[in-house]
Amino acid sequence: MTSRLLYLFTRTPLHVGAGSSVGAIDQPIVRERHTQFPVIPASSVKGSFADQWNNTLENGKRGSGEAAWLFGSDDAKEERAAAGALLFGEARLLAFPIRSAKGSFAWITSPTILRRAARDGVISESDIPAFPDDKENDGKALFLKTGPLTLPNDKVVLEEYAFSHSGGDETKLRTLATALGKLVSGDPVWAEVASRLVILSDGQMSFFATTACEVAQHVRINDETGTAAQGGLFNQENVPSETLFYAVVRAADSRLKGKAYEGSAHATKTATEALTTFSAKVAETRVFQFGGDASTGLGYCTALLANPTANA
Repeated sequence: MTSRLLYLFTRTPLHVGAGSSVGAIDQPIVRERHTQFPVIPASSVKGSFADQWNNTLENGKRGSGEAAWLFGSDDAKEERAAAGALLFGEARLLAFPIRSAKGSFAWITSPTILRRAARDGVISESDIPAFPDDKENDGKALFLKTGPLTLPNDKVVLEEYAFSHSGGDETKLRTLATALGKLVSGDPVWAEVASRLVILSDGQMSFFATTACEVAQHVRINDETGTAAQGGLFNQENVPSETLFYAVVRAADSRLKGKAYEGSAHATKTATEALTTFSAKVAETRVFQFGGDASTGLGYCTALLANPTANA
């Protein structure tokens, strides 16, 4: 089995719904239970990519061809049910955009997010700057004192909260920001991460990831009257544009087995061939839509695949 890293950089707000209301939010996004960080479930990631292969049939048969090989087939009626060669993990948060009193906005991350990323091969663990472990760390942040976000008193203000400099190693912060900048190559917005990256405590990261997502109001229209339907007002939570997620994509040798797939060109394909085919489609298409409300412009993301670091 082999693997790649998939990066998803939101070009527009993203809504992958949790399916139940939370407080004043009628349609919240999916979050991790223990951190409250937004995630894109693996099923949503897989489904969006599988949709790009929905016309690839073999000998005109449903549940065959590249789609069945890569993503699996549920065509039990024709005894062609099979698991796909591609195995998707959920897309985890890596950097989250947030308002800044100076410089417009920052990208925030935290020690836990960075340690996870190092474990998954996104960055090297040696590139992660030290962050204070004292009781006052919620009021501190690591940022560039000479960067566009810093106020004259060596503080940054994110949303309505001021953070003093943690005293951490800015050289390591630059190294980390440079490594992150290479993950979404060619994007002129993400290219500014080197000067806009801020590391917060895990507690503050969870707080902002919970409270700083945008909430959009929607009204259902009555088709007969053309006016707002009674009780049709609802609030929908969206992950903001310019958020960076990553997911681990693994592959296995073809799992198209049995008599139904005898003679199939895809039944003997290897894991490496699966990732090569998938990578070619991602590179060709580049922009994919995830989650709901595609017709109103939500969920469009730049997608890129890369190899994990050597220490993963």
